[in-house]
Order: sequence, then structure tokens, then C-alpha cells
Amino acid sequence: MITDAQLESALSYLSETDEEAAELKASVERQEYKLKRMKATVFKMSAGTVAERQAEAEIHETVQGAQDDHVEAIKAFNTVANRRDTQILIVEVWRSVNSARKKGLM
Repeated sequence: MITDAQLESALSYLSETDEEAAELKASVERQEYKLKRMKATVFKMSAGTVAERQAEAEIHETVQGAQDDHVEAIKAFNTVANRRDTQILIVEVWRSVNSARKKGLM
């Protein structure tokens, strides 16, 4: 059973994390752009066939660092997004239970 206190906590969390979730989503997109830009830079500066230049761009240490940053940004965003999804579920369960009570089903 979802208590009123749990509902209040869920609603509070959701209202307090709107901006954080947006910032983290923007960070994911920013890191993705940075990764693509770094790959393109290394590719452009490399010599050899297209396949060799692509391979160099994939394994270059600055690109690896950008890939790590991108993964960390995804992790941070998903942590908040998953927590928000859980809080939304709490609100929905409370609404369903409350509606059933009003209809005399519980």
C-alpha cells in the first residue's frame, strides 16, 4: 500500500529533479557531439586507407576518453531517469488504489 507520505515524497522528488534530469539529458547529447567531433578530428589527421583512419579514430586515447565521458553521462542520466520512473509508478499506484477506494472496491 502506498501511504500519503510516500506519495508526497514521490511528488516532491519529481518536482525537484525536473531541471537535473534536463541537464543530465543535455550532458548526454553534449558528450555524444564531443565524441563525434573527436573521432572526426583524429580521422582527419590520420594517414592511410579509410579503414585504417577509422580504426585509428576508434582507438585513439582522446576518443577513448570521450567515449568514457559519454558512458558516464548516460549512466548519470539513467540513474535519475530510473528513479523518476519509480516515483511516477508510486504516484500511479496511489491513484489507482485511491480511485478503487472511492468506488468501494477496496
